[in-house]
Amino acid sequence: MSDEVHRRINHQLDKAERSDSCLVPVAEKDRKALLDRGLELIQPLRGMFARRSTWRRLTPPQRVMQLMRGIASRHPTWNFCGTSAAVAYGLPVTWRYLTHVEVATRSSGRSVPGIRMRRLGERRAIVRDGLRLTTFWRTVFDCLVTLDFPDALAIADAALRRTGTTARELVERLRTTYRGHRGLRRALEVAALADGRAESGGESIARAAMHELGFAAPRIQVWIEDPLEPGKWFRVDFAWLTRDGQLIIGEMDGRGKSMLPELTEGRETARVLQDERLRESHLTVFRPAIIRFGYDNLLDREAFEHKLDSYGVPRNDSELQELPELMSLQDAILLLGWCDVEISLEAA
Repeated sequence: MSDEVHRRINHQLDKAERSDSCLVPVAEKDRKALLDRGLELIQPLRGMFARRSTWRRLTPPQRVMQLMRGIASRHPTWNFCGTSAAVAYGLPVTWRYLTHVEVATRSSGRSVPGIRMRRLGERRAIVRDGLRLTTFWRTVFDCLVTLDFPDALAIADAALRRTGTTARELVERLRTTYRGHRGLRRALEVAALADGRAESGGESIARAAMHELGFAAPRIQVWIEDPLEPGKWFRVDFAWLTRDGQLIIGEMDGRGKSMLPELTEGRETARVLQDERLRESHLTVFRPAIIRFGYDNLLDREAFEHKLDSYGVPRNDSELQELPELMSLQDAILLLGWCDVEISLEAA
């Protein structure tokens, strides 16, 4: 390969990377030159190229976005749908679904390796970041129908969080818009359990696991006033309050929660972990049962069920007291009935 060709190909690869796209060569001579680069490059889809070192650094959602942009450069009228459109909308798609790109077609279409053609009969599309996508709510509906329940609930929760819609409003929207569509009943079942207060897909998947295992629904994102520093507040992911006054707190661990800037308010990871330990030490005044679990724990349903049972998570809503979203120290005295809490309040 001549120096001139080498420079031209590098320029094209650099330009594609700046555009967050795979390189789709137009000229046959460039395609051959790319093939001549051997192991330096990878073809995620036939006729689309990326530097192997760059591709390895990308997350599955980032890879899907690059593939969609590459496909769009070759087929500008194609509409992306399903999990691919969900990624483009920024919805939390479990990575195991991102092994291919989904494209909507109104007639018969033949899937090829890496591209799944889905007959939707959907005419409407919007353009977002240069990509033609099925509409937001059609994308949500398709995901609720096709994904496993926990992963579908993560999509539904995120859709509510983003739009400010309630679960009841989502149910009515889907029932009205997609009446007669295959999978509507399943989509409505997921939508009815959706809650926009869930902060992450992991929390949604955890809540779905609790539901499928038959546990009482937790209150999520509960604010609790610091018993040692009144006026300061802690927020916990999940909480149950039993009728006998036992507070049970569930915390979803994971790198995502510690690293996301919107959740850490600019603090370094070490500081976030330090703050979490401080919060937990203060919460011990309430003598709660504190359950910590990560995404890996959710993959072993039997072990996760045993863990929740061991910590006394109720199986029936009738075993719970109503827990406010904001639990002040006064609430703690009334609901938990512990003199320790009252002493802390008087000392403040």
